[in-house]
Amino acid sequence: MKTNITRTLVILGAALLSWNLAAKETKEDLENFVPYDHAKDVFLAKEGNHYPSIRIPSIINANGLLVAAAEGRKRATDQGSNDIIISVSKDLGKTWSKIILAASDPEQGTYNNPYLIYDAIKKQVVLFFQYYPPGVSERGTISPGWKDPKTLRNFVCFSKNGKRWSKPKDVTETTKHEDATITCSGPNSGVQISRGEHKGRLVVVFNEAVKFGDWVLTAAYSDDGGKTWKLGQKSESGKGINEVSVAETDDGGLYVVSRSWNGGGRRVAYSEDGGETWSPIETNNDLPSPGCQNGMARYSHADDDSRGGKSRIIFTSPVSGRKDAVIKMSYDNGKTWPVAREFGKGPYAYSSVCPLEPGYFGVLFESDGGQTIRFVRVPMAWLTEGEDTGKATKAEAKKE
Repeated sequence: MKTNITRTLVILGAALLSWNLAAKETKEDLENFVPYDHAKDVFLAKEGNHYPSIRIPSIINANGLLVAAAEGRKRATDQGSNDIIISVSKDLGKTWSKIILAASDPEQGTYNNPYLIYDAIKKQVVLFFQYYPPGVSERGTISPGWKDPKTLRNFVCFSKNGKRWSKPKDVTETTKHEDATITCSGPNSGVQISRGEHKGRLVVVFNEAVKFGDWVLTAAYSDDGGKTWKLGQKSESGKGINEVSVAETDDGGLYVVSRSWNGGGRRVAYSEDGGETWSPIETNNDLPSPGCQNGMARYSHADDDSRGGKSRIIFTSPVSGRKDAVIKMSYDNGKTWPVAREFGKGPYAYSSVCPLEPGYFGVLFESDGGQTIRFVRVPMAWLTEGEDTGKATKAEAKKE
């Protein structure tokens, strides 16, 4: 009982501080703010549901509606007859809906790696994921190609409001190389390119392998809102690339950061042609790489006056095993990461990031060893210790 009372008090305290931040954002509020301590539960295993484990977060801001996705695992393992589950927030993360079922296999196969994209042109949410047939796992017997019963498959479905989802559509033949056995979207969220030659393109990035562990980087993309998909080329070498996150660059290119499978720093690469080809994969030792997936998303472009006219990409990752996270920020499309601040102490594994209203971004992250996925609203002014609010200046606001 004491534990429940203590937790309730912590939640109430977090809500009060979050309200203060939104209302006045004083210097004292920012100094006392620790993101980890003020996160709210979005998905909680065994609380009103039959999932002993809930993992693999993805989040997007769909024009003011936040949509969060995860794997609802019926067994506490990667291929545990997983469902794809959803929660939505209509108030930019202050409150969240009950679990919504997006995809479930009656044959007890497994859906993995939910991957959300918001299509601002069609004003709909795109949900991409993989399917393992019953009895098939990524480290077990799995067949290459598109037709074999033991083949991993890619599916996509759509929603206007995050609550009702279309029937999953099999797009394996146009999103997976025929010689590949395994492919993994993200895990994280994708992008719709907003400028340049490929404006409007939806992009899903993958790590893909003919043999487990021999990963390469590739992407699938759609220029018609997800009706049809095309598959880009594989990177020349994986160099230990694994789970991948992507952000758009200021000129409409793509920047990828990945988990390192072979140790060392994060792996990074760029695409200048909308995901069709990739630059040589390099290692970035400035980004923590503790053998875990990272979150990443663009907060603003350099021409976005409503957010202060600066280019910003947000990166999140644990720094020690799967705990004690850090948030970092780049002003130059991932070349350097001069801003860094501790997220807080405690269990922390996979994560996903999205921009909120000007001045705030959100982090959706795993805690409690696969039992809980939480969300927190983070002030940009906190991250930069007051140096950058992420909002328009008074002069810029007058222009609008």
